[in-house]
Amino acid sequence: MTSKIEIVPYEDSMREAWMRTHAIIMSLSHAWNYTIQERPAYPDHRSTRLVAMVNDTLAGLIDVQYENYPGELCYIKDEVGGYVMEFGRLPEFSGLGLGVALMRAAAADARRLGFRRLEYWTQDRTAQRFYRRLGLPEIARHYRFRMRPPAELARQFQEQGIAVEYLYAACLPENWPLVEAGCEIIRDHPLEPHLCVGFRQDVPSSGDWTPPRATSDQQKPAL
Repeated sequence: MTSKIEIVPYEDSMREAWMRTHAIIMSLSHAWNYTIQERPAYPDHRSTRLVAMVNDTLAGLIDVQYENYPGELCYIKDEVGGYVMEFGRLPEFSGLGLGVALMRAAAADARRLGFRRLEYWTQDRTAQRFYRRLGLPEIARHYRFRMRPPAELARQFQEQGIAVEYLYAACLPENWPLVEAGCEIIRDHPLEPHLCVGFRQDVPSSGDWTPPRATSDQQKPAL
């Protein structure tokens, strides 16, 4: 049976299906730090909200929130860009090219709105490999982790009636060995540390984006 694939704008009538699809994707990925119970709306910002429909099933999704000024959301600060907030597809629809189709549609809409760059950030290694296979340039990386508060800091909070369970923090890879040696890092799932890597999608003036695709292993940064 041939699958009918459509990339269409999100509509409010899709909320229940969107939330269900998002929850399944999130449960299989390390890209998210928390669950959500409300569909993001991105107030006071322009946005792109698209879904992939396969035979009338909401199988994938992508949300992009656009900056009001350079550096508001994105790592690159030379001009305003779009930050991809949500992106993924259901596992049973692998091999259909939904990820690339969603990225192409998002790029076209970004260009329509006057933006020339999107940023994708992820802690999930499968997603990182996907972006590298497409040839997206890496822009930066950092570790995201949770740690027990130092005793003195915990005491200061306690004096104010605040109990701190853990601190959520980030550091550059070159500082990670010192952080590991000097801090009590939480390593138990689901709070274990992750390397977060950012990639850029440059949108051509036509809006018709095609994956650059890395041509050799030398072009793919190692984890």
